Amino acid sequence: MKGYLVLFLFTFTFIFLVGCKEKEELSENATIAKNYLISEGYEVISHQGDGWQEFSKSDLHDLPNQQVWAVQYNEPDEYLNKRIDTVTFTIKNHPLDELFNMGKTTLTVWLYDSEVIGGWSYPISKDNDVVGGPSSLDGKAAEEIQGDYQKWLEEWQDKYGS
Repeated sequence: MKGYLVLFLFTFTFIFLVGCKEKEELSENATIAKNYLISEGYEVISHQGDGWQEFSKSDLHDLPNQQVWAVQYNEPDEYLNKRIDTVTFTIKNHPLDELFNMGKTTLTVWLYDSEVIGGWSYPISKDNDVVGGPSSLDGKAAEEIQGDYQKWLEEWQDKYGS
């Protein structure tokens, strides 16, 4: 009987300690980004981390940066050489969720002066076989945002170089 009591107390203590584990405290930017995503109807599954980016005019020549800016609803001019804070989450209820039957999407929110200014999303695949550029926060492709993508690209290269 004593053995069962010890086992019960051990099990209860273990469950109690695991259940009381403190949740990760989000940064101010992560809290702002999370609240924004919830207001847009997304379910936040996990916080992947905080970071930041800074874009110079010459950075806009690089393909990854060009692709990310192609899915923004604003131009980079206002944000050149300024710190853009980034917060990355795994979310659900996003248009890209079912592209690879995983039911979730990676999404990075951009903030400037504690205000959401854009970001990008990418579907999650268990086989890591996703190809192509990122999508906007709301899952739209560059062509959907910019219209005639070829014309946008030519204007981009004229303005920011190639």
